[in-house]
Parts: sequence; structure tokens; C-alpha cells
Amino acid sequence: MEKGEMRRMEREPDELEKEIARLEQGDAWREEDEVVQVEVKELLDKVIPVRLSSEKWEALRKEARELGIGPTTLARMWILERLRQQAKART
Repeated sequence: MEKGEMRRMEREPDELEKEIARLEQGDAWREEDEVVQVEVKELLDKVIPVRLSSEKWEALRKEARELGIGPTTLARMWILERLRQQAKART
């Protein structure tokens, strides 16, 4: 599903319900879909709990939604970005 499609469905609840029904019936593939190989660069085997206020969590969710990614993915990206900056500053 395209990012624009998701935004359209946020505005059109009937379309979202139709899409959910289609997926629940096992019809997840479309003609224009293509299968791609994904290469995992490193195993993500550690989980860290992070406490945020409801206000900060909603801000993170909103930012992530605008980027078309999940909030935990965005948080991970920000953490990794900061670690890279710190490592670069040390060299």
C-alpha cells in the first residue's frame, strides 16, 4: 500500500474498512506488487524499554506517521543517528 493510499484511507473510513476486509480474506497481493529480496545487515536482538510521557509518545507517533514509518523505527533511527554522530566526533 502506497503512503498516499494510507493518507486517503485515513480520510475515507469506508475505504479503510474495504481494505481491511480484503486483507483479512487473504487477498494481500495486487497485480502491480513485486517480490523483492531484503538483506538484513545486522541482527537486532536487543530491546530497550523507553519511558515517554503521553505527549512525547504522540509527538513521536505523529512524526513517524508523516514519514510513513512506525514510531519505534523512528526512535531507533534517531538513536543510531546520534551514536554515529558521537562516534564521528571522537575520531
